[in-house]
Amino acid sequence: MPSSPRGWFAWSVYVREYQSRAHSPRLEYTGYSDRRTHTSRESAISVLTLAERASHSVSGNGVGFGLMVQFYAGEAFWHSFTPNEQWILERTIRRFRRELQAAGFLPRDGNEITP
Repeated sequence: MPSSPRGWFAWSVYVREYQSRAHSPRLEYTGYSDRRTHTSRESAISVLTLAERASHSVSGNGVGFGLMVQFYAGEAFWHSFTPNEQWILERTIRRFRRELQAAGFLPRDGNEITP
């Protein structure tokens, strides 16, 4: 599992975008599996909800979420953002990290992970 806010965000976007089907068809029958034990989609939704909550608490209008998508999932360079966007992005990432730690996705060991 990811160990940074960037990793969690990128993984969540990947799961939501590219694994939109809950289960892919199998060509060979491998027996019954309990589909309630597959939690990747639910985890991805939870992480993206935390990111949206963090962006709304920082800027009030959710602009930080779009910036995080560009920076983390779109691979935009840090210097391609304006100073105001960098400020919003820094605050949103910091808040997102705290939200991930509070939800148990990241450990609270005191090691700060830079964006």
